[in-house]
Amino acid sequence: MDARNQVSPTDVGKRVSFQFELPNGFLGEAVGVLEYYDEQAETYVVRRKDGSLARVPRRGVRFGKVVPG
Repeated sequence: MDARNQVSPTDVGKRVSFQFELPNGFLGEAVGVLEYYDEQAETYVVRRKDGSLARVPRRGVRFGKVVPG
């Protein structure tokens, strides 16, 4: 795992923050609770405050951390 990404698949249920880039060049952010890690797709699934889900590709993570608190 890249040093810029401090989130691991075992952090399910914790509040996390990601900055990521998709293959098409789109830059995004996701802040919320890590719902699960899809091993086959190598994707973090984050539930945002508004209830929507964000899929964050592991390879596209520019920065990821567990938010204390």
